[in-house]
Amino acid sequence: MNQTRMDYFRKKLIRMEDEMLENIKSETSEEENPFEIDGDLVDRAEAFSSATVSEGLSSSQKKIIEDIRRAIQRIKDNNYGKCTVCGDSIEEERLEIIPYADKCKRHMNAR
Repeated sequence: MNQTRMDYFRKKLIRMEDEMLENIKSETSEEENPFEIDGDLVDRAEAFSSATVSEGLSSSQKKIIEDIRRAIQRIKDNNYGKCTVCGDSIEEERLEIIPYADKCKRHMNAR
């Protein structure tokens, strides 16, 4: 995968994470809202990591955010788009739908 596509997916992943955090923020009452902080995405991510926030998230929300963060790390490590089972390229059509996917279609159900 070339650098332009990597940048595209990095931005897409960051947008997804940001949107999820914003949705969580809007679902939390103002009194309990740990996201009412000034700062960038890193500051909000640190707030998200706190136990108070984590308790309020569903397990599926936690998993998706963790998967997104792992995908962003794979981009940094230059391993993004490679199946963690076989090492082959993950189909770009799959990454368009699930940009945090870490397995190709053949191994998508592998643990």
